[in-house]
Amino acid sequence: MAISSMALQMNIGKTNLYEVLSLDISKNKVGFDEIKKAYRFKALKFHPDACDDPSKREELTRRFIEIKIAYDTLSNPISREIYDFELGLGGDSCRGRRSYGMGEERGFSREVWQRQLNGLKKRSTMRMEKKKNIHI
Repeated sequence: MAISSMALQMNIGKTNLYEVLSLDISKNKVGFDEIKKAYRFKALKFHPDACDDPSKREELTRRFIEIKIAYDTLSNPISREIYDFELGLGGDSCRGRRSYGMGEERGFSREVWQRQLNGLKKRSTMRMEKKKNIHI
């Protein structure tokens, strides 16, 4: 959870995660192996423990966290699907479009919607439990 809170402080949402890993999305086909290879290269280059200069450690830590978040997002098919949709990527790279027989349905897959719905239900249940505990 520490990475998530630091990501909020760094405004990571404004950064293109493909650019963080130096991946070229103009080809519309960035596979898992390419993402993994780019992550390993960047992680070794910017890992804060590999730095001898203490003055650069904070910057390297920020950069390393950015690289880790990019990898976590792009290596997970569901989170990458959502991210690609938010970026507005079209064509084959947009996993939000799926072909069903003769027609094409636009939007997220059933798994993505189900995951989001489960998350909403969980948060709602947690809020209701907090309210019950406050009023007791």
